[in-house]
Amino acid sequence: MALMGVRSTAPDSGLVAVLMEDGGPGVIAVPVGARDGLLLSATDDLRPSWAAFFAACVDAIGSAVLRVVLDVDADGVMCATAELDAENPTQSTPVPCTPSDALVLATALSLPIHATGALLRLRGIDLEEEAMQHRLGQWRQVLNDVP
Repeated sequence: MALMGVRSTAPDSGLVAVLMEDGGPGVIAVPVGARDGLLLSATDDLRPSWAAFFAACVDAIGSAVLRVVLDVDADGVMCATAELDAENPTQSTPVPCTPSDALVLATALSLPIHATGALLRLRGIDLEEEAMQHRLGQWRQVLNDVP
């Protein structure tokens, strides 16, 4: 997934980080707070101190942060983990965190962001689906009709 930007959902009601699936049409919106939204949308090298501290602690124990994973729990609530390198090369150790913290961490450390299939099915917007294509066509027509 790639971070496309941070947008307001409606006046005074919150922010979402918009992520697009690598090589695919899937899009998800991850709710973020104002502080995290500012960090994610910053154009300079604004990095939270906790991300560097976390990476240094992980490094001190002989591990590394591999990626962040966005998922949904059994109740369909969005959740996330930071995956750490494990002794077994075929496994990783998940460390639970909030979805917005996962995105800030991934951005600060230039980590890959992975969204599970379950998250994309439950929360994703597939721009290829027929209903979405129809709606986009209607929007294009409205825009073409504006003088």
